[in-house]
Amino acid sequence: MKKDLKTRVKYLWIVLSVCTLTACMNGGCDLAGKWQLRQYLYADGTAQKEDSVFYNFQKGSFSVMCLLKDGGLMTFFGNYSLKGDEISINLLPESINDKNYGTYVGWPEGKRAFKVEELSYSVLRLECEGTKSVFRKY
Repeated sequence: MKKDLKTRVKYLWIVLSVCTLTACMNGGCDLAGKWQLRQYLYADGTAQKEDSVFYNFQKGSFSVMCLLKDGGLMTFFGNYSLKGDEISINLLPESINDKNYGTYVGWPEGKRAFKVEELSYSVLRLECEGTKSVFRKY
């Protein structure tokens, strides 16, 4: 009976270890995947709803997918790095030269560093220069 319990605990430990490692293999644990921007929260207390911008994080690669007002789709590509509670994103030069860039992204020089205020399996909250961007997992 004691040996059977030890064996079960051993297998449970192995399963939990594998699950933990698998969850973090995509780079950034909870960050990996597609996130829908839901709103901007400004320092003055105002908010702006958003539903046409999606961020995608995958093993150092980054993309912003934008649903255009005319029904089209535009994707901007780049790279990201996550260090502690900061995400640094650099878009490729060809992305920032697109005519839709200013409307949907508009970061100076195609770069942005965000502080991660919240990151879970369903919510991502980033802050940059007093503006908070609130996302949901998509």
